Amino acid sequence: MVYRIGIVQLTSTNSLANNLSKVKSYIQKSLSDNLDILVFPEATDFISENKEQSYELTQKVNSDFLTPLQSYIKSLELAKLHIFIGIHLPSIKTPETKVRNCLLHISNTGAIINNYQKIHTFDVPKVDIIESNLVEKGVVLPELQVIDDMKIGPNICYDIRFPEQACYLRKSGANILLYPSAFTMLTGKLHWDLLGKARSLDTQCYSVLVGQVGNHNEKRASWGHSKIVGPWGNELLTLKETEEDYGFLEIDLDELEKVRDGMPLFDQKPDNMF
Repeated sequence: MVYRIGIVQLTSTNSLANNLSKVKSYIQKSLSDNLDILVFPEATDFISENKEQSYELTQKVNSDFLTPLQSYIKSLELAKLHIFIGIHLPSIKTPETKVRNCLLHISNTGAIINNYQKIHTFDVPKVDIIESNLVEKGVVLPELQVIDDMKIGPNICYDIRFPEQACYLRKSGANILLYPSAFTMLTGKLHWDLLGKARSLDTQCYSVLVGQVGNHNEKRASWGHSKIVGPWGNELLTLKETEEDYGFLEIDLDELEKVRDGMPLFDQKPDNMF
């Protein structure tokens, strides 16, 4: 059971058109690699200069980014490639003031299979970062995405700090965890690698850490350092640290099962732990 996972590290800006062009080019670039899934970062559609601009751009995402992307994917007539991509969508509950931070699963036909809305918003009052001032918190637990023998658990960025969500996904059957992100430079340097390895070790899953990278504007930069971590906590694929990049990895789910058989953590947990 061998599958190919591709990851794309981007520097998204406030231009929906430019960001969409990059996404299309990386999809095109990946076609010769015969991928099963291709994963883009959180906020691939845009990273804005301020809250007001974020809200304004979100209202255009469906027409200027998502629909054209779906049409492009459909036009390729792909046999199997599935794409996971982080975007913003208008809020359903409070559309006048909030947006949704979502991870979409788009099939090879361009159809949206699943939309996971970020549950844990990045709220750190002491440094005046309150994502929930604009972003509506998701309330529905992520739904496992099954593609052949791959059982993929969707997460977004700050979710990586909550092992309970990762363990919930593992208990649901996950063997791959996705963490598309836009980590800050400070928290990225201190915690990105550690958190990725910890979630893999907690769950004995492949953890796919796909980050935004570099300077998005004068006020904001992201850590990058995208990678795939194995179920034994080992780094199996690492992209360039500080610039846009693409790479892919063949994963062997039989090897994952050997790790789980050798140390059967989830057989040893008390039934009432989760």
